[in-house]
Amino acid sequence: MLLAIDSSSATASAALTRGGALIAEAFLNNGLTHSQTLAPMIDAVIRSAGAAPSDITQVAVTNGPGSFTGLRIGAATALGFANALGVPCAGVSSLMAAAYNAVDWEGTVCAAMDARRGQIYCAMFHVKHNILHRVTEDEAADREAFLQKAPPPVLWVGDAAALCAREGDRIAARPYPSGYGAALCALNGHTRPADKIVYLRVPQAERERLARTTP
Repeated sequence: MLLAIDSSSATASAALTRGGALIAEAFLNNGLTHSQTLAPMIDAVIRSAGAAPSDITQVAVTNGPGSFTGLRIGAATALGFANALGVPCAGVSSLMAAAYNAVDWEGTVCAAMDARRGQIYCAMFHVKHNILHRVTEDEAADREAFLQKAPPPVLWVGDAAALCAREGDRIAARPYPSGYGAALCALNGHTRPADKIVYLRVPQAERERLARTTP
């Protein structure tokens, strides 16, 4: 069984799959911190599937881009769980995990997450016959500039989907990454080291420190 975790945005999600099939999934958008929700959610997903932790053979986690705190909590939880079980743990792109929620779409899918200050974390994908292909790498970009690169028809996914779609007269749907999306990334071989978090931007605390210390 593969356990997949997402905590890259305001939401948290965990999914359990067997042979590529979704067995159980939980999703929360209740305003609580990921440190409060993630571990109980994983436990609930495993129990609802009638499984035990010892049944899990692999763990996957979204490890960037996204919320700095959320990414650290997700990666630490996934790595701790995997180490305790002695199973491999893989990192996957948060943006690709969001895009995998739209494999029933035919055409261009743009994943966008709010990076604040008029920027987004973004990547472009193409879906054909339920197969997802990456078009651009994950990047932190000016929102307006990226909109110009994504002519309609485009399906937007991610927590900045509604904003991008409204500004560009496009379609918005599936606004968050999901545990199952992360699982599909891993099952299709789109993995990277789980402990190498991909921030794309300097964390806010570091930006503030640099602003105080730079003349």
